[in-house]
Amino acid sequence: MGAMEWSGGQAERPGRGRRVLVVGGGIAGLGAAQRLRAHPAFSQLRVLEATARAGGRIRSERGFGGVLELGAHWIHGPSRGNPVFELAAEHRLLREKDLSEENQRMETGGHVGLPSVTYASSGVSVSRELVVETASLFHSLIDQAREFVRGAAAPAPSVGEYVRGALRALAAGWTDREDARRLRLALMHNFLNVECCVSGTHSMDLVALAPFGEYTVLPGLDCTFPGGYQGLTNHIMASLPEDMIIFNKPVKTIHWNGSFQEAASPGETFPVLVECEDGGCFPAHHVIVTVPLGFLKEHVDTFFEPPLPTEKADAIRKLGFGTNNKIFLEFEEPFWEPGCQHIQVVWEDMSPLEDVASQLQDVWFKKLIGFWVLPSFEKRQAPRAQERAALPLAQRPVHQGLLQLRGRGQHRGGHRPAGTAPARGWRGGSGLKKMQGSLRLVDCVIEVHDARIPLSGRNPLFQEALGLKPHVLVLNKMDLADLKEQQKIIQHLEEEGLKNVVFTNCVRDENIQQVIPMVRGLVESSHRYHRQENLEYCALVIGIPNVGKSSLINALRRQHLRKGKATRVGGEPGITRAVMSRIQVCERPLMFLLDTPGVLAPRIQSVEMGLKLALCGTVLDHLVGEETLADYLLYTLNRHQLFGYVQHYGLDGACDDITRVLKHVAVRLGKTHKVKVLTGTGDVNVIQPNYPAAARDFLRTFRHGLLGPVMLDRDVLRSSSRADP
Repeated sequence: MGAMEWSGGQAERPGRGRRVLVVGGGIAGLGAAQRLRAHPAFSQLRVLEATARAGGRIRSERGFGGVLELGAHWIHGPSRGNPVFELAAEHRLLREKDLSEENQRMETGGHVGLPSVTYASSGVSVSRELVVETASLFHSLIDQAREFVRGAAAPAPSVGEYVRGALRALAAGWTDREDARRLRLALMHNFLNVECCVSGTHSMDLVALAPFGEYTVLPGLDCTFPGGYQGLTNHIMASLPEDMIIFNKPVKTIHWNGSFQEAASPGETFPVLVECEDGGCFPAHHVIVTVPLGFLKEHVDTFFEPPLPTEKADAIRKLGFGTNNKIFLEFEEPFWEPGCQHIQVVWEDMSPLEDVASQLQDVWFKKLIGFWVLPSFEKRQAPRAQERAALPLAQRPVHQGLLQLRGRGQHRGGHRPAGTAPARGWRGGSGLKKMQGSLRLVDCVIEVHDARIPLSGRNPLFQEALGLKPHVLVLNKMDLADLKEQQKIIQHLEEEGLKNVVFTNCVRDENIQQVIPMVRGLVESSHRYHRQENLEYCALVIGIPNVGKSSLINALRRQHLRKGKATRVGGEPGITRAVMSRIQVCERPLMFLLDTPGVLAPRIQSVEMGLKLALCGTVLDHLVGEETLADYLLYTLNRHQLFGYVQHYGLDGACDDITRVLKHVAVRLGKTHKVKVLTGTGDVNVIQPNYPAAARDFLRTFRHGLLGPVMLDRDVLRSSSRADP
């Protein structure tokens, strides 16, 4: 283990007290630290936080001229007995009306308030009476589900099954017309989705019926923090010494029920030793663990030494853990009425009595329960705002779904969001930690990137997390890249500290022979290299998705071992399966590579960069929308004066109208479909272009290089050249 750590400072008061470590700087950890700090017996106290900020899932950010809550949003049950409400009231963080006795006495039964207005997917407004009637019925079913905690035998294993069973029996007696019946069921489906959000679950089928009523519902009308939820954590932080919280200190293992000593405290033993990822160790008498349940579920077998008792570990594994996502939309002008707070969207083809799980990839947006109008923000000065998503976009077609939602709004009144660019904030996986853990096993890091974007799109966390090892940058797919300015690219990369760069085409094994000698020379010139200790070489292969990491490994094996594929490759991101597997690629010298999955940067800083990555196949097309991406491709080709698409598709000339281009492509390739149109004289079948199919062909043709090589980072290269003296 590493060196013992426990410095003094303001966090420690005179006298010998019990050493207490709090692991996790979220609201639970901060609350525990504040409570212990007030007691004289706990004079030695530290909080270890893995990230660079405190607050956990409480995170407020300025945006769109106001405050956006990226995490926790409401105080549920704001009344006496609610510790969050009492703290917020103590620090005067709430509005006067939210602090009023009247507000605190409001009994909601734990149900979300009714929407201000409800729209059906056909664009019509749903009557208030029907919404109130359906909500009342649904709430009564939920209230009945809570009663089984009192001892009556639960008739179904889950809340979802119970509600569906009761609803099916009720619906059998409805005498409505079929369209009215469908609308009533669609409303029920929406309310069930609302309950999923309240319970933090993907499906109410995952929520056990028998203990459902254990949750205590406090009185009070839900309220928000006008200055942001983070004001609460800021006030708690202000009451603690500045050096009490140690940031960027992820904990690796908690050794407990032991006997540990440190040189600074001779003769004293500590039953707890907290070992951090960076090797530092903190001895303590007590430890309070406040890490998220999701982290515990993932690391329960390794986070505690000795392991937790079986019953505690099983409890962690069995506890449900869901995700609530938010999407923030900005509009140029409000299309809602003054005073509107909650807009409910009901999809008329959805029903709680029908299973649509198999279609979720295409209809994920139908799980959106509605939109809450945020308090009035200042008008942004920028001429074009962006739709922004405060959620991981790794495998969700967010932008395409939002465009469909926007289309529904246009049918109603022509109002549109302020921008149509893809959402920012795509997030990658958590594979970096596994890669960091393997660094001691490797001599070198080989980063593979797309040669069409050589100067951008790389994950900056690679350098931060893996920068201790010698680094080779392989710019793959050189056959698809316009490399007329290759020397300028190399010079630009050298200025960034990347002096070991090779351009490759792993499909045709071009320049593959340069990789092994470059790695060998780089390792042997390292000050850590000792020949007698190194009978073999091992390198870690990293990169963002779909840049050809697996193709590089297979090409090296063909070149040096005359062997076939060792890893599966594919034309879309996320195809690598054998994570961190050790693969031999050369006999003389003996060299092995560790293959890894692609990892995107936690946040893509610009829409332009996100579109470039999507064009290169690093981000799945449906995250952006195939037609949106095709539009950006057309813009890019025209901007770079690459008119190969004109000849390839037989157009009359260059064109900047994507609708016109896709229509031509669809007709030329026979990608059309019949659409039934209702007219005054009957149904008429009309042939229409299949725009999504045409967009897919346009993108596929570009990615296969049939429209000519392209350098998507030409703008970066030119701006860099202008900046040179």
